[in-house]
Amino acid sequence: MIRRTAAAAVALLVSGCGASPAMQVRHDPVVKVGAIVSRTGVYARLGEDMETAMRLYLQAHDGMLGGRPARLLVADDAGSPDQGRKQARRLVSSEGVSVVTGLVSSPVAVEVVREVAGTPVVIANAGADELGGPAVFRVSFTNREQGEAAGRYAARVHGRVRTVAMASDYSAGVQTLDGFAEGFGAEPIKRVLTPFGDATDLGPYLSRVPADAELLYAFYAGAEAVSFARTYKQLGYDRKVELLACQQLTDEDVVTAVGADAEGMTSVGLYSPALANPANTAFTARWRAATGRDPSTMAVQGWDAMRLIDLAMSEGGADRGDLTRALGEVRQVDSPRGTFRLDPVTHSPVQNWYARRYENGVNRVIATIPPRG
Repeated sequence: MIRRTAAAAVALLVSGCGASPAMQVRHDPVVKVGAIVSRTGVYARLGEDMETAMRLYLQAHDGMLGGRPARLLVADDAGSPDQGRKQARRLVSSEGVSVVTGLVSSPVAVEVVREVAGTPVVIANAGADELGGPAVFRVSFTNREQGEAAGRYAARVHGRVRTVAMASDYSAGVQTLDGFAEGFGAEPIKRVLTPFGDATDLGPYLSRVPADAELLYAFYAGAEAVSFARTYKQLGYDRKVELLACQQLTDEDVVTAVGADAEGMTSVGLYSPALANPANTAFTARWRAATGRDPSTMAVQGWDAMRLIDLAMSEGGADRGDLTRALGEVRQVDSPRGTFRLDPVTHSPVQNWYARRYENGVNRVIATIPPRG
């Protein structure tokens, strides 16, 4: 009786004083994963695919991560860094999540990582080059890496032709063009930057592409990618200059919206639904059964973010400190894109890239671009 009374008093004391989030994480049998995605705004469709994939992963694994019951708490950043920061604070301080993931946009990710310092972050998409730290992990790419792979492919296939680069004017666009220039081996003859989120009519900007340009490399994502793809084709630029697109510009969410105007577009990306490997066969079957369409790169990255957390939890990542350590000990991830390893210093994937051509409704792989050696 005395022992039971003492235990009850201690429990009441802890409840009254308010247990710290770290204590809640350590003693809560449920793993809480905080996903910050764009449910509204220019990247809403991307956020939808990411969230759907995360929920499908939990469904496929009986709601468990690392053998423990898991709960996904999803917050909308609306594409706003300020909103992302507020949601991150709430998820960590009020909800006591063990890890933060998601993060479609680079500017949002930068603010979130700064806000939750000390809590592990698994970035499912945002490619900002400056993101990093001992508790920050990626299953995506860096912006420079994406552009650099496309630049190497362009140099190999097209040679040193007269080239122009075009992108939305924010960190992801500018850093991707920087990487393209590095991989291509020469600065593009011209850059055309368009106001991020404000350029609904891209025709006037495409008119700035020099008449003698032979190759156009372009970076756009979400609603802006749909606008670019339609304008490029409908204004006849496909007959004036050859296009090499970033993966976001011809990803499945975009080509579904663009329709026939996307036919024949070539892009460089880290994934294709047509990849032949067991993990992709299983993933695409599950995704198609749930959505009735092919999975996007965003979907694969959402799936892989949960996979990485699952692997780390299996290694004994119970609380935040342990989870950060365990994430750092995961050396490779068996992904629908193909198995990739995590660099032990940068915590970023070392992975293949693929040149893809959109034909008859599928981004078909036409070449593999290995990691830069």
